[in-house]
Amino acid sequence: MKTIGIIGGLGPLAGAHFYRRLVELSPAQSDEDHIPVVLVSDPTIPSRIAHLSGHGHSPLQKLIEVCGKLVQVGAGAIVLPSTTTSIYQEQLAQEVPVPILSLIDQVADVISSQGCRRIGVLGTTPTRTFAVYENAFRSRGISAVYPDDDSQAEVMKVIRAVKGERNGLVNNDPAAGNTGNRDALASLMARIVGIASRPWADSLDGILLGCTELPILFPDDHSRAVLAKRFLVFSSTDILAAAAVRVALEEVGVS
Repeated sequence: MKTIGIIGGLGPLAGAHFYRRLVELSPAQSDEDHIPVVLVSDPTIPSRIAHLSGHGHSPLQKLIEVCGKLVQVGAGAIVLPSTTTSIYQEQLAQEVPVPILSLIDQVADVISSQGCRRIGVLGTTPTRTFAVYENAFRSRGISAVYPDDDSQAEVMKVIRAVKGERNGLVNNDPAAGNTGNRDALASLMARIVGIASRPWADSLDGILLGCTELPILFPDDHSRAVLAKRFLVFSSTDILAAAAVRVALEEVGVS
């Protein structure tokens, strides 16, 4: 069985959620059956959004260092659970001696297999600006559709909230307890549902929770039920986690 290395911290909750989904999607029947995993969550990796927006340091060197740590402790394949950070994957792969799974290709393959042709992409603004999914989608006959500018600005506010800014899911007030997190979760979910109900999404046959912060809000079929009334819902986190399971069990090669 191949050991999976996870580049965490992009952000921290997204990395933790990815690991949880990898465990939940594994066919293991006991502790001993589970996939060996190493995860490095390094908060000093520079902001990808800041760098791609033109006012921050490149994260590439720190990403290379994290991959080196993962390889050193036995990772046979690496996953990068971040759509935005996937912009750096081609450069990163040139510096890393083990394969890195492509979140972008895995997502495009799954969407294509479901017959969807117009996909709403909920992700960071750099995901749209740098057309992260366009080549993979176009080669499979899929069109990416993005929120209007006002809606995109709201998507970014939700993503930043999940990452731990004020009123987010990272609870910095011990007195609030779990209730504070539940209330924040419900509020942020409602905002995303509202955004996906606007005219920009009228012609879609599917919607992608592209930024890996967003599947934290919609971790399962029950939580996605409202969105699923209108179109198929795809989780970038679940798609990559399922692919990592197959690679770890050596059912498929890395792509």
